[in-house]
Amino acid sequence: MTTYDVLIIGAGASGLAAAAAALEKGARTAVLERNDEPGRKIRATGNGRCNYSNVDAPRSAYVVDRLRQLAGIEPAVEEGRIYPRSFEAATVAEALAKAASGADMFLGTKAVSAKKDVDLFAVETEDGRSFVSRALILACGGKAGIQYGCYGDGYKLAKAFGHSVERPIPALDAMVCAEDLEALHGVRAQAKATLSKESGVTCGGEFCSIYVTKDPEGSAVGKTPETALPVSESGEVQFTRNGISGIPVMDLSRYLKLEAGSVFTLSLDFFPELSAEELDGLLNERKQSFGMGLKGLLPEKLAEYIEEPGKGRSAKDLCFPVTGTRGWKTAQVTRGGVRLEEVDPESFESSLCKGLYITGELLDYDGPCGGFNLNWAFYTGLAAGGSAGKEG
Repeated sequence: MTTYDVLIIGAGASGLAAAAAALEKGARTAVLERNDEPGRKIRATGNGRCNYSNVDAPRSAYVVDRLRQLAGIEPAVEEGRIYPRSFEAATVAEALAKAASGADMFLGTKAVSAKKDVDLFAVETEDGRSFVSRALILACGGKAGIQYGCYGDGYKLAKAFGHSVERPIPALDAMVCAEDLEALHGVRAQAKATLSKESGVTCGGEFCSIYVTKDPEGSAVGKTPETALPVSESGEVQFTRNGISGIPVMDLSRYLKLEAGSVFTLSLDFFPELSAEELDGLLNERKQSFGMGLKGLLPEKLAEYIEEPGKGRSAKDLCFPVTGTRGWKTAQVTRGGVRLEEVDPESFESSLCKGLYITGELLDYDGPCGGFNLNWAFYTGLAAGGSAGKEG
């Protein structure tokens, strides 16, 4: 049986980056992937354009430079978001697969168990094969995007080594509301969106905001204090038949940790630049002069909805009870996972098991829309692969 220097479970963003970095160190590397092709989820990111980083994302310059060096991925910046120069996600997936082609790639291979015996790791697969390595990288991803083969297999493997897992929930997704919004379906408008959960109550347990310095030599992972709701984001919102989408709403979904007895409310302010008194004055003036209020200031369907007689709705505080998100199929990322305090903040090596590394979405990190999460996947994969390859 071949003993590999580095064995990687998962051929997504972090797994392929880890393989390329390990190969660069001269490590004999193997990758196990349950899908029939590597980088399947990468191909669907950014609406097929692959927004793989952001100028404001932690260590973005490092990630962009390393992906250029290892895989020849040339960046293009559009309003701070970083894409491949081709603006095609397939470019990134194919370039990374080529950069990892020096590894033994076992596709259609699902890992079902992993353990360490003295100095070697042993991994068993669903089809009965065994793999042995000196270092093991869990790059299995989270549960977001089940149609791309993301089932959360890595949580069980991490727990086998004693790691704790924060409950995974779907994030960066549209919110589902209790109210039927058929009348507003398809309407788009600029708004300040605010998510609330019972006055003074924090958002369902500890919420950790992660920062990574742009200095490759600096500290990689840290936490800010627990964040209390309400939290607000601004931008374009879009109504669906049963909920509300748009980047600000998707970003707020990261805080939507539903628990027994929890009640969340999404409030939309379509005139954040005006006080309530200023808006009332403007609307009264328009009614007296033109015989209309919100019509002409907001999309017609939205104006009619807010001004529907007897409903008492407000354009400054249009509230909707939230029942959840659309779920794992449409969520862009997983919130929750292996606790960050259980891995080294630079190499992402387990603090519980030497030679074990955990990367990407399997860790308890989630960033906002705009390339932050792929940036995290690539950074952690590069760091873990480089460290594991060096040790191997």
